[in-house]
Amino acid sequence: MARSTAWLIHVAVAAGLVTVSASAQGVGPGGAAPAAAAAAAKPAASVAPERGGTSQFFADVIHDYRNFVSMDTVKNLGPAAVGSMAVHAADDSLHDHFEDSDSNPLPGGNTYGLIVVQVPAAFAWWMVGHAVGSVNNAEAGRDLVRAQISAVSWTYAVKFAVSRERPNGDPRAFPSGHASTSFATAVILQRHYGWKAGVPAFAAAAYTAASRVTGNKHWASDVAFGAALGMQSARVVTVRFRETPVSIAPAAVAGGGVIQFSVRADP
Repeated sequence: MARSTAWLIHVAVAAGLVTVSASAQGVGPGGAAPAAAAAAAKPAASVAPERGGTSQFFADVIHDYRNFVSMDTVKNLGPAAVGSMAVHAADDSLHDHFEDSDSNPLPGGNTYGLIVVQVPAAFAWWMVGHAVGSVNNAEAGRDLVRAQISAVSWTYAVKFAVSRERPNGDPRAFPSGHASTSFATAVILQRHYGWKAGVPAFAAAAYTAASRVTGNKHWASDVAFGAALGMQSARVVTVRFRETPVSIAPAAVAGGGVIQFSVRADP
């Protein structure tokens, strides 16, 4: 499974970058000459800035990995790790509550958080943005791809290091990949489009995370830390944005656990 997932990401990266690079350079069915003529016909002021091609993208991905290893990550993931341990106390009770359910009371979340959904969707956002000439949407798609690469990489690094058994007996429970990818997407959409996109994106991510617990696929502590890991992966990608932080504070309560969200609004 891990090998096929890595293969999928590598293929998607290669295919997406070839398409986006061609679009950025104006290469299409009509060839380079029509694209050059069209560019020459436009005023210089209307030419949209580009952030570089394939080599710049891979350089940015490498910087994301380097920047993830920082005090900012310690400050964000440290409390999340402590909170996940607190939620761990409620893991068994939550598992017992949903174990006997004939079906998942929260359908759809298992699909939304899949890597094979989130990664291609990120590439599609990037490529469509280029195709329609929207720099803002192309930049958002580019950041979505970078956030997914980072979130998936760190999620599976921790999964193999911890090797925790899932409540249904499957391996590699901690942290939840569905939670990390969906929350990474939510942060990117909020940073680029504001809370009109951020609110539904975070709602979808929270629903996805909860569905992994109700569906007996993860412990509550798995999704709590997975959510924090995905958010931090996206924060590293969008460090150029002014901070509007969203924080997660998982905590155990009587008879279960909760995940608390706090948002600092713009002044």
